[in-house]
Amino acid sequence: MLCGMAATSKKKRGIPGWLILVGSMTALGPVSIDMYLPGFPLIERQLGQSGVESTMAAFLIGLAAGQLFYGPVSDRFGRKPPLYVGFVLYILGSLGCALAASMPMLVAMRTTQALGACASLVIGRAVVRDRCEPHEAARAFTTLMLIVALGPVLAPLLGGAVVTWLGWRAVFVFQALLGLVLLGAMHWVLTESRDPAHVVPLRLGRVLASYAGLLRDRSFLGYSLISGCGMGALFCYVTGAPIVLTNLYGVTPQEFGLLIALNGLAFMTASRANIVALRRRGPGEILQRAIWQPTVVSATLLGANLLFDVPLWLVVVLQFAFFISVARLNPNVATLALVRHGHQAGNASALMGALQSLVSTLGGVAVAAFTDGTFGPLALMMTAGAAASWALYGWVAARGA
Repeated sequence: MLCGMAATSKKKRGIPGWLILVGSMTALGPVSIDMYLPGFPLIERQLGQSGVESTMAAFLIGLAAGQLFYGPVSDRFGRKPPLYVGFVLYILGSLGCALAASMPMLVAMRTTQALGACASLVIGRAVVRDRCEPHEAARAFTTLMLIVALGPVLAPLLGGAVVTWLGWRAVFVFQALLGLVLLGAMHWVLTESRDPAHVVPLRLGRVLASYAGLLRDRSFLGYSLISGCGMGALFCYVTGAPIVLTNLYGVTPQEFGLLIALNGLAFMTASRANIVALRRRGPGEILQRAIWQPTVVSATLLGANLLFDVPLWLVVVLQFAFFISVARLNPNVATLALVRHGHQAGNASALMGALQSLVSTLGGVAVAAFTDGTFGPLALMMTAGAAASWALYGWVAARGA
């Protein structure tokens, strides 16, 4: 039985309505990333400038910075008030992207868009922590990932069709409308979950002291960075794949949308597997059994690239396996990072998300700087990120954190 449901309703099965809404809001980030990927080559051609990968890095930087703001604000004023600010910023940023006349303007508007989208990310995790005990939280985070995974399935498919028929600017018009719909749903459906007894005063010194304390917590820092390095490796692929697959295999925007949609299916597959595993094991044991998998898969892609010209079918298979392996880590890592910080769930969720986004940003920046249109540098950076995640797990486990 998932948390947040009344004990008297045990006969009812399925996902609680509040979790569906939180999942839909949290999916705004992945949708904002995946939906415009099929338009990368077209954006560069129409704006007459290269460096479209920098718009991805800008989005990730905005995600990292914004979460540090929304966490303390949500611990002070509740979960809903900051969401209003976030959705308004997201809508304005999306419209700005649609009207962008240059790459620098698109970068600026993507940053604005991210500063809005990150509100639902950090507050969504805090809502789950508010409502759930640790083992229930692992199941809720897994279910949340299952809902969020629908975004990467549908967004690139829809994005490929929109880019083909209406152009890349229409993608951002659609995202603005989506933000407006979610704003209305949040206003009318979501109830406040922050415990009134856990109001945290909003003072800069207190916020900084809270963040400093969290960074000194070996368990929190280690688990946050484990997820960050895994997601960083994943974003290396997401950022570099549009150019590499177009250059090497000549895939069209619609074909690329289909290939990226497989990543969403991978997340859904991993979510379902994790739900089944949680019936028999705790999140710590599951993480121990799965932590090595992303490194092995990405190293296989790297080795194949060094030995021969990798065919597209093998790229797709390894891509699918890599996304499954990373997705198996995330809900368990989030649970283990937040388990001891229910009294400051907003701050803890914000710092965890910021650390994850910062590492992912470094991956995106590295791809933008070093990619040469082939899989070699891309696979090397994916392997480095996955291996760092595995090494960090050893660092955390060495002290029994």
